[in-house]
Amino acid sequence: MASATSPSGPAQVLIAGGGFGAVEAMLALRALAPERVRVTLISASPVLAYKPAATTESFDETPPRMYDLQAIADDAGASFRVDRLEAVAPHDHSVRLESFAFLDYDALVLAVGARPARAIPGALTFRDQREVNHIRHLTSELRAGKLHRVVFAVPHGCSWPLPLYELALLTATHLQEWGAAGEVVLVSPESTPLEVFGAQASRLVADLLAERGVRFIGESDPQSVEHNGALSLASGETLEADCVVAVPELRGPRITGVPTDRWGFVTTDALGSVTGLPDVYAAGDMTSFPIKQGGLAAQQADLIAQRIASENGAAVKEPRVQHVLRARLIGGPHPIFLRTELDELGQATTANLQHQSFDDGGSFTSLEKVFGRYLTPYLHTREPALSQSLTDG
Repeated sequence: MASATSPSGPAQVLIAGGGFGAVEAMLALRALAPERVRVTLISASPVLAYKPAATTESFDETPPRMYDLQAIADDAGASFRVDRLEAVAPHDHSVRLESFAFLDYDALVLAVGARPARAIPGALTFRDQREVNHIRHLTSELRAGKLHRVVFAVPHGCSWPLPLYELALLTATHLQEWGAAGEVVLVSPESTPLEVFGAQASRLVADLLAERGVRFIGESDPQSVEHNGALSLASGETLEADCVVAVPELRGPRITGVPTDRWGFVTTDALGSVTGLPDVYAAGDMTSFPIKQGGLAAQQADLIAQRIASENGAAVKEPRVQHVLRARLIGGPHPIFLRTELDELGQATTANLQHQSFDDGGSFTSLEKVFGRYLTPYLHTREPALSQSLTDG
């Protein structure tokens, strides 16, 4: 890596994003090359929002879980600014921000996430904590008998379906506890429940859905909600519903100067380097890797940090390219921890699961939803910034 801005000092590393991948990259660089790089984190939001916790927050009345990015940057010895990256000039090794500021870099890490888009017109799109109050209202209507059937619909396009499984399981569990008579249905293009985790996990999830009274309808492509509330499917069939909840379809962020595929996602090599752009890397949901999940973003960020550290003279291990998808599924009597290794196409190669915790050296609490080598232990040491509000950035 040529040092464009500081030939005799630490390399200038810009990290764009405020999510799991961006924070993992910052913490990894602190651990691997603290004297060799100078990091600036740029995020449109002042907080790291722990979005996967939104499903449980919809039922337990806890406040949104989020962390102060300025404080995290201070701990990592990095600079932080609230701004949005607008464009990259790769030949000049510089970026333009929304504030019209220009910053130079020796290495640029893009981890700005994907754009959530409504996938099923007429459905409630569950993104994160912004929809918690809607779910609480929905469950109160079910409890009062004003609603009788709620359908959770996984869209056909690029999405992360696990939150819908948790919402369906939690809704059904609460209906049982209340003695209410509502019906919960989960519709998905998947052949079997959470099939990305492999056959064994899928069978376990199917059994859990059945035990909780959630009806699973697979190999179905939800299209839209009709005027009478029914969910129309691509097959031409309709499914009666009083309310339909979906997760968003994801699209790439499309940053000026950064090449993308037709859906706006950024193509990288196995170590995170953006195709055709020297010293520019990308991690997480904004990349073309088909599975979008925070733990995978953290793994991609680790590879990038290792590469940047190595190129700046730090003694690091040879990066090992591995996609390990890990998740904690709640909604049953005990959390189920799912783990599978994915190939470069996002297909499961090996899988295992436990009812309590992972046995691969991680020290994860019962509240953990995203697993990062540096992020997870760090967040154990920091209290959430409960006074911050979630923004739409």
